[in-house]
Amino acid sequence: MLSLLKRIRDTIVLPPHISEFEDKYVRRMNRISLAFFALHVPVFVAVAFFNDTGPLMALGLSLAVLVGPVVAYRTLDNPRRVSVVYGFTAMLMGGLLVHFGQGPVQIEMHFYFFALLAMLALFGNPAVILTAAVTVAVHHLALWYYLPSSVFNYDAPIWVVLVHAAFVVLESVATVFIARSFFDNVIGLEKIVNARTKQLDARNQEMRLVLDNVDQGLLTLDAQGVMSTQKSATVERWFGPAQDQQSFADYLMQTAPETATAFEIAFDQAQMGMLPIEVALDQFPANMKVDGRHFALGYTPITHDEALVQLLVVISDVTAAVERERLEAEQREAMRIFDQLLSDRGGFLEFFEEAEQLVANLASNKHTDLRTLKRAVHTLKGNAMLFGVHSIADQCHAIESRIEEEALAPSPDQLLALGETWNRIKGRLSVVLDENTRTAIEIAPTDFDKLLAAALREAPGPQLAKMIADLKLEPTAVRLQRLSDQAKRIARRLGKGDIDVRVEDQMLRLDPERWSSFWSSFVHVVRNAVDHGLEIPEERARVGKSESGGLSIATVMSNGEFVIRLKDDGRGIEWDSVRARAQALGLPSATHADLERALFSDGLSTASEVTEYSGRGVGMGAIRAACEGQGGRMRISSSPGQGTEVEFRFPVDAMAPTPAERLAAAA
Repeated sequence: MLSLLKRIRDTIVLPPHISEFEDKYVRRMNRISLAFFALHVPVFVAVAFFNDTGPLMALGLSLAVLVGPVVAYRTLDNPRRVSVVYGFTAMLMGGLLVHFGQGPVQIEMHFYFFALLAMLALFGNPAVILTAAVTVAVHHLALWYYLPSSVFNYDAPIWVVLVHAAFVVLESVATVFIARSFFDNVIGLEKIVNARTKQLDARNQEMRLVLDNVDQGLLTLDAQGVMSTQKSATVERWFGPAQDQQSFADYLMQTAPETATAFEIAFDQAQMGMLPIEVALDQFPANMKVDGRHFALGYTPITHDEALVQLLVVISDVTAAVERERLEAEQREAMRIFDQLLSDRGGFLEFFEEAEQLVANLASNKHTDLRTLKRAVHTLKGNAMLFGVHSIADQCHAIESRIEEEALAPSPDQLLALGETWNRIKGRLSVVLDENTRTAIEIAPTDFDKLLAAALREAPGPQLAKMIADLKLEPTAVRLQRLSDQAKRIARRLGKGDIDVRVEDQMLRLDPERWSSFWSSFVHVVRNAVDHGLEIPEERARVGKSESGGLSIATVMSNGEFVIRLKDDGRGIEWDSVRARAQALGLPSATHADLERALFSDGLSTASEVTEYSGRGVGMGAIRAACEGQGGRMRISSSPGQGTEVEFRFPVDAMAPTPAERLAAAA
């Protein structure tokens, strides 16, 4: 019972504190209500006039009742107390209306009491309702006893008065509940807002604590790409302070301009909504480098009706992971390099010398002819891949893309990175590659035995001289085997399975210094044959071929000439595509000979896409230059579905200098 009474009391009695919002609201309602009461005066006079109940008395009594609210409005500082006076006044006005409305509709005038009780709920104060309810109850009982005609237009018994009172009680209970609810949820809104604000402030403080201590960069962008003020402290610690209302692209411009530009373009595309948001997000930059540190960028979109509303950006420092991956990749690469050294020391040393010269030339950044530059980069890439130096090959591929797609020379950063990578490789190899080992002549046991036998039988001087001079020559079998291994590796990486490579060398030898440039370029021919010539196993099976593609590489003597030949059993050359590309490049294409020459031109490629191995139309131009530099000529033949054969013919004296020429050159 006590708890029930306490709840009733707490419902009826408002909290003592009056908020600023409540004060303004109740004072405004008091002002409006006073005007409303003032309008009762002419209305009551009119009602009394038409009902012949004394207009002058109506004027006097209504003015007398109006004195109370006017005095309260002007003298009371507490707006709640003024509204309580208004509750009393409202019921007096209702009593006057019923009195001066005597006649056939007098009983209907009682509805006015109920209407006023309902309107008093707008004050949001249950005390106003209770004051009005008590007033109307006393009014009915007193006048029913002393002046019944002022209340009813018939001889009403006491139980009728009690019925009226019951209805007043029922409406008052409901109106008290409405008034208190109105106070709590509308008039007391400021308190609710303040309470919620305090809660949000507390949560913001907690979030700020999280944002200040998290080791990731967290920030949100609005639909225009402007950063919110709430961001993790890590962001500004990494990239510097941000300005108010600054876009993320402008913020990045001061530390990572390339990333900023890429982000701005991608964000504009996302805003336009031309692509699904998931596809648009794939265009955003995923990483950037600032002051030697690597950062990964992640994006979470917040959308409404598939339109981008906000974007959460998460930035992570992945420097340690990138460095770890780099070191692991370098370790794997070092193992591949040492394997090459063990299996083909001479070949690797030649590659090393040539690559060092190419890297030095590129790092000098003195190239003005992009075609020559592109050939050098393409050759370095091919040879680096041949010997498993993928770090150099990957950087060369990026430089090639810049030259091909943007017609721009390598950027200083690209050249610097290429030089640094090569220096790291040199450093790792320094323990096994000193100047003595790099210039030493290796001799096979069989060659040593032949030379020793010739000396013991006192062979003629010219014969001995030739045998000694041949020690510096390289067996073509070594080159061909190296190319065979490269072809097999490329085929596996391109998904073409294990191919068959046949090698024919006739035990020929070449001067490695004279032919190193040609062999470096010949690698392009091998890669093209595997990449564009040989089909994948499924395609070969469909046309009735064995699933394993086949290559043959040969160095032979033919008709008094030295011949290098490469043949594949692939799909053959699409001469119509060659003609179309030649015409697009403005090259002669009328005859078959024209098309053969066009194939060896810079920039001509029939590949549908560029791969890490071929497709830029650079390699064939490089091999033509190398062939002609040795005084050779080229021939190519191809049959649709049967394969392609490329042949290079050279004078015999181009194979190696005579002993006398070598001795003269050494002097």
